[in-house]
Amino acid sequence: RILLAEDNPVNQHVAKIMLHKLGLTADVATNGLEALARLATTPYDLVFMDVQMPEMDGLVATRIIRSQPEAVLNPRVPIVA
Repeated sequence: RILLAEDNPVNQHVAKIMLHKLGLTADVATNGLEALARLATTPYDLVFMDVQMPEMDGLVATRIIRSQPEAVLNPRVPIVA
């Protein structure tokens, strides 16, 4: 399972097309808060994390994922920024 944390609709669309061509699908979060909420309920195998997003940026979200392992199901999930 892949999580795409990206606020730009065009970038979301392009990333989903590229992943689809590889036979993959992704859930989308539009900011860091949504990404954390999804990671708390779903065991993702990979996160594509935008750095600049509203509400909470990808850097802060990544810090929380790594420093508060109880906040997510898989605190060691690979994160690609």
